[in-house]
This record gives sequence, structure tokens and C-alpha cells, in this order.
Amino acid sequence: MAQAANPYAAPAAQLTSKHKACDACGAEIHERAEICPKCGVRQRRPVSKTVLLLLTFFGGGLGAHKFYLGKYWQGAFYLIFFWTWIPALIALIEFVIYAFTSSERLNEKYEASGAAAVVVILVVIAFLGIAMIGILAAVALPAYQDYTQRARVAEVLANSQPWRTAVAELYAATKALPNSASELPGGAPPGASRYGNVNLGPGGVLTLTLTDAVAGQGGKTVVLTPQSSPDGLSWLCRPGTLAPKYLPASCRL
Repeated sequence: MAQAANPYAAPAAQLTSKHKACDACGAEIHERAEICPKCGVRQRRPVSKTVLLLLTFFGGGLGAHKFYLGKYWQGAFYLIFFWTWIPALIALIEFVIYAFTSSERLNEKYEASGAAAVVVILVVIAFLGIAMIGILAAVALPAYQDYTQRARVAEVLANSQPWRTAVAELYAATKALPNSASELPGGAPPGASRYGNVNLGPGGVLTLTLTDAVAGQGGKTVVLTPQSSPDGLSWLCRPGTLAPKYLPASCRL
């Protein structure tokens, strides 16, 4: 006959500081022990709900939370198909589920991965950062190039001011518009620059021709047409062969 349990037996010893019970046999082991020295069973790593939520919200579309939970194949699929935005949608749903699941339940279902997962997560985050930088560069670089070309076109327009002044002076004196630079008092004024040249045509029309120094716009033109009025001349600025987006705001339709 089996011996009856002694109701007066001393209770089990309490766990000391920095120790925990083995997941398998319940033996007292150090809290940081990965393998129980008594039964040899590897210990489960607890899941931090805070870390899981942060990874799911900010890196879920790339599978960061899956790598954290040791589900490497699932994380790989998230990483491969992130561009479809489907993984991001699934991660959003998972975020809500994790948020309303207790830490105890999460630790029952999942186990945090080790150092290898941390490395993978860092790689995923770095990949996300590189992708964001690439997107910003793709948007900012063309905008900067357009700004640079508009600035150079504006410089060419500013250099045409002596020509406009000479035409205006001739018109004020004779009430006629010149047809060439030879009709201007003092001949052709300065106006050529590294980025463009000025030519005077019939009716006092000034054609500004860009040089190759304006990347991709060499040979393109802007046209300044004089408009007579009781107060003198005004100038209508219009694109010739130059795309309107490269014109300063004062010249756009």
C-alpha cells in the first residue's frame, strides 16, 4: 500500500532572488539559465508585450514581429511581399489582437527568440530605413533638379534686362520697335552668360536661348514680347521651346 502523504510536511522552499522554476520539472534555476541543469530542458524566453506591439506597429509590414517570435519563415514571406501592402494590413490586424491579449496568454502561445532574431530585426529595421531614404530621394532629387534649372533660367531672364531697357529707350524716343540689335542706340548690350544668350528679332521680340550648362535644356528658348501702352513698354514672358515648369513664377501662364 502506498504511503499516505504527510499533511504536516514542510512546504516547498520559496524561490530565492534571481531564480525561477524550471518550465518542465519545476526545479529552482537561475533566472537567466537557458537549460535546466536537472532535467536538461531548454527554457522558454518570455515575450515582452511592449516590444511585440512596437515591432508589430512599426515593422509589421516587414515581418519584424514574426522574427521576434521565432517564426522565421512567416517573417521571410512578410519581407518578400511587403511591397504589396498585404503584410502591413495583416500586421495591423495582429497588432489589435496582441493589444487585447494578456501577457500571460501571449507567453503561453509564443516564445521570444534569441540573439539571432535580434540581428534579423535590426536588419529589417535597417532595410526599412534604406527604403524610406530611397523614397525620399526619389521625390526630393527631381524637385531639387527642377529648382536648380528654374534658378538658372531666372538668371538668364535677369541678364536680359539691359536689352529690355535699350528697346524701351528706343521706343520712348521713336515710338517704333527695333527689328535687330543694330538699330539699338550703342549696339547690342551685354546679356550673354554661361547659362543663356539673348537675341533681338523683329518687333523688338527677345529670344533667350539656354546653353548646355542648364542640364538637359540646351537650345531651349524663352520669348519676351514687348507690349506697348500709354505708359511705355511692358514685357510678356512666355515659354518658347522650354517646358513651362522650368520658368519662374512671373513667366508662367
